[in-house]
Amino acid sequence: MTFRNTDDDNPNAEGRATLEQLVRWRRDVRRFKTDAVPDALVERLLRLADLAPSVGNSQPWRIVNVPSSELRAEIVGNFEAARIHAGEGYSGDQADLYYRLKLAGLKAAPVHLAVFCDQGVLQGHGLGRHTMPETLDHSCACMVTVLWLAAREAGLGLGWVSIVDPAQVSKTLGAPPDWKLVGYLLLGWPEEEHLDPELERHGWQERTPFETRYFTAGNAPLSNEAKDARPAKPTRPGSVTLVGSGPGDPELLTIKALFALQSADAVLFDDLVAKPILDLVRPGARLIDVGKRGYRKSCKQPDINAQMVSLAREGLKVVRLKSGDPLIFGRAGEEIEACEAAGIAISVVPGVTSAQGAAANLKVSLTNRDHARRLQFITAHDRRGMLPKDIDWSAVADSAATTVIYMPKRTLAELTEIALVHGLDPKTPAIAVANATRPDERVFVSTIGAIAAALDAAHPDGPVLVMLGEALRYATARDAAERAEQIAAAHGVLPEQS
Repeated sequence: MTFRNTDDDNPNAEGRATLEQLVRWRRDVRRFKTDAVPDALVERLLRLADLAPSVGNSQPWRIVNVPSSELRAEIVGNFEAARIHAGEGYSGDQADLYYRLKLAGLKAAPVHLAVFCDQGVLQGHGLGRHTMPETLDHSCACMVTVLWLAAREAGLGLGWVSIVDPAQVSKTLGAPPDWKLVGYLLLGWPEEEHLDPELERHGWQERTPFETRYFTAGNAPLSNEAKDARPAKPTRPGSVTLVGSGPGDPELLTIKALFALQSADAVLFDDLVAKPILDLVRPGARLIDVGKRGYRKSCKQPDINAQMVSLAREGLKVVRLKSGDPLIFGRAGEEIEACEAAGIAISVVPGVTSAQGAAANLKVSLTNRDHARRLQFITAHDRRGMLPKDIDWSAVADSAATTVIYMPKRTLAELTEIALVHGLDPKTPAIAVANATRPDERVFVSTIGAIAAALDAAHPDGPVLVMLGEALRYATARDAAERAEQIAAAHGVLPEQS
């Protein structure tokens, strides 16, 4: 998951996240890339965090940057010793799980920050501290939370290390006696993104329902036992609907898909969903970007499954919005299985798949009865992003079939080379379409022997599909005629009339 931010300092910047996304995604990051974070970005985030509220405007936080490798090594040793000591308090499976949860980011994170609370601060004139002196610590926690959210909005991750001996950290860093360690923070670019906390993902502790922590004074005695004994259920059952948004043109949405978008409480949308379609979502609904970006770090499928289930368990109508048709190379099977396993009601609204949209714009029949006995869809990459090993090459080489290749950008040259070896005629018509049905649609008319080179030279942005087969000759003939007319018009020569 890449957070949306327009800041130039963020190499992953693509837009700006909503506050709700930041709150839901402000996970404790434990694995970082070693890439440096620009000093200007770190300073900007710290200055923003310094605006956090504090009791009596006391601003008791003291932030210590730790760039020294020697000091960091001492902190790592402190952590390892504290980790072993804390592990002695667990036994059995809990102990095994505890020792498997390692904080690799302590060595990889490019920025280390120690946050102290100055217990002797005079600023604020003691306002609020005479009755609740611990609010100094609470103020520092507010500052860290602001820093945490600001870092995530910039695409950075923040980890809060609590398994350390505070006194030893203070000694290592030479902190004054009145400074109390609040947290040792790690800042850097996340190695991976997840929607759920790592401790929940690995089975340490699941998140419990909100209702177990919400009370109304005067109705009954305040008691954890009463809350824990009563199962917290949403006032209405939640549900998930998988909706196909089509290839991009919002007018290709089905009426049922439009109804789903306008009644949704939350919409989890893919990277390829066109913005005009997102504009049709009911105002007030949660919009959550869970796009999986090919060949880049992106949101993991198990995280998306967990997010769908979590939102539905809150009693929400959840729409999982996908480009094209969710049942055609859309990983719908995994999401349906996740919802059914969790007891969540799920339905599917099909969409116009990109092959249909592209063919419609080209005005070509993919099943022309004079040339095609079969229409087949194949994907050009597997779970690893590689060309699948189990493609039926004899079917691809069949001259009486129309083949549509989804997601072929990286593997098209390899695919066409193997298909030609298996007997596919290199002169077979082939058409590549980028951003089918959208305003920036691009069409590349060629043959299967040359289409990979044409695409590589053009390097089009956005989703691409390739169609091949004799049924496409009508489209290629029209394209050739249009090009001839354009050339003739450019030179002031009218084409011959027959």
